[in-house]
This record gives sequence, structure tokens and C-alpha cells, in this order.
Amino acid sequence: MTVMVAGAQEKESKGMWIGGGFGFEGGDYDGWNLSPQWGMMLNEKMGVGGNLIISDDDWMIEPYFRYYLGVTDNFKFFGDGALAFGGGDNYSAFRIQVRPGMQYWFNSKWSMAAATELFTYHNIDDDNDAFDETRTFLGVDATNLTLSVYFHF
Repeated sequence: MTVMVAGAQEKESKGMWIGGGFGFEGGDYDGWNLSPQWGMMLNEKMGVGGNLIISDDDWMIEPYFRYYLGVTDNFKFFGDGALAFGGGDNYSAFRIQVRPGMQYWFNSKWSMAAATELFTYHNIDDDNDAFDETRTFLGVDATNLTLSVYFHF
């Protein structure tokens, strides 16, 4: 997977958010994930944040950079650039990802976002050298979607 309204625009440039997401992936890599999140706006258009991604068979820590493009005061498109590292039983994983998304602010404190992957490089390295895998994906993937809810303060 991972912030603005008219009355809170000045606050957003210095504001923070906490929240969480639920994601699912279809196709060859069926699975789900939960991701508690934290973030902070650097200015009106840019923010940084982090996810702890817990899935059905592994975990990852993912710092990310977010850039917003405004459509209205309550609705914005964004792009995330993220690096993630983690693993599971007997393997480690590393991922680079670019995600487009959109976010809607219900009011100055609550918003909801949806994002999917646009580019992913994912490497899995088995500790016993029995299994190593590298996946690369380019394109919009409707089977890989993350929905998030945020509280802004």
C-alpha cells in the first residue's frame, strides 16, 4: 500500500497522520496484508511516512515518500515511492515500489485512500539458498489494491 481539506490546508503543511490499511493481491501471489501507518507532511504537496506491513506469511518495514496533486480541497491524487525490507520464516525480502493513489478527506481529521502498484521490484532470498525469487512489475494492477483510513493531527 497510505494526506488534506480546505479548512486545514495551512495545518497540512506541518501535520501528521496515523492510520492503517488493508490490502489484497490476486493472481499468482494471492494474499492479504495489514499495515499500520504513520506519516508527516513536509509542505503542502509532500510527505514522508512508514508502514509496518504484516501479511499472511511475512512482514516488511516500508518507509515512503508521498507527493500530492490536488483536484479539489477534499480530493487529491498522490504518488508514493517506497523501499521495503523484511522477511518471513527462513527468508529475507526487499522491495522497491511506486504506487499511484487517490485520497478523500471527509473533514480536517479523517480521510480514506486507495492505492495500487505501478512499478514493483521484489526480491526474496532464502536463507538456505534453496529458493530465490525476483519479480518485476510495470503497469496498473487492479488485483493489488490497498485501502487505508487516516486520522490527521
